[in-house]
Amino acid sequence: MALDLTLLTTRAECDDVLQDLEAELETYQHRDSNLSYTDSRVARSKAETGAQLLQVEAEIGMYTGMLATPGISASLRKQYETKLRRANDRRDNLRDQGGARSAPARVLAAIDAEQIDAQVSVLTAAQSQVTSHRATLAA
Repeated sequence: MALDLTLLTTRAECDDVLQDLEAELETYQHRDSNLSYTDSRVARSKAETGAQLLQVEAEIGMYTGMLATPGISASLRKQYETKLRRANDRRDNLRDQGGARSAPARVLAAIDAEQIDAQVSVLTAAQSQVTSHRATLAA
């Protein structure tokens, strides 16, 4: 959409528009920064969850091996069964955590990021056009 810059007849009007454009552009840049921050937090969280999952898988293997030991006492068997059950519960919880952000939410976040990028481009182009038009007006 072409801007009708002939509506702006003074430098002061151009300055007003440029000031408003700058404020709006700042808003979109903050949203973009927030999305980037969220992405980095999600990546960090996934890495931490992955490490915890590896640890609990090792515990499950250890407890399973201990339970397979011949001649284990009844009290020790009960203890390892309880620990194995808890480790399995932790593993299930970690797996649920890993997929907490649904596919639709990820798609919508990507759409939001594209909208922000497009809006920043529009606002930046408008700033450039108004600045160029301002230079043609008498002081």
